[in-house]
Amino acid sequence: MNLSIAILCGGSSTRFDGDKTVTSFQDKPLFRVIWDRLQSKSEDIFLQVRSKDKYPVESREDLLDVEGPLAGIYSALVNSRREWVFVSACDLPLIDPRLVDELDKEAGNGTRVVIPRWKSGHREPLAALYHSSLVPGMKDALDADVHKITEFLDGTSGVREISIEGLIEREKITERCFYNVNTRRDLERLKIS
Repeated sequence: MNLSIAILCGGSSTRFDGDKTVTSFQDKPLFRVIWDRLQSKSEDIFLQVRSKDKYPVESREDLLDVEGPLAGIYSALVNSRREWVFVSACDLPLIDPRLVDELDKEAGNGTRVVIPRWKSGHREPLAALYHSSLVPGMKDALDADVHKITEFLDGTSGVREISIEGLIEREKITERCFYNVNTRRDLERLKIS
């Protein structure tokens, strides 16, 4: 597969009340759980981190001192060694590595983003595939004080949405692939289920 994998670890974890990236799940720090699940999908896998954060795996620093996932994705695209980058949040411990394969099949032919979408219309921008050609537009958006990835995507051409329900029905990904750990309670629910 000719893509990079970037795991975003630069968030403030305010709802979690602490740094969730190093919180233990399955006897490993959360970032390591996601790393281990996705590592087989690329030789260029890295954590996208704030400059002050240090991790025992390949990490690349954010290029802008700006909060929000759009700045993290921008940095990941610039820091990657490939044109396509699968971006994952650091709080998706059940992410299904087959999702990378399914999104990769849809890349090309003018597509610049391949993003999973629920029937409700909600998209999963932090488990999506991005092309490096987005870098100038992302930088312009960030300079214009746009920080929400969904706002950026709404004004971007070449966005291909893939039905999450369709992937689940065809057994291409697991039903809990996008389970997100925002709070300690979310993590506890996961541990007892």
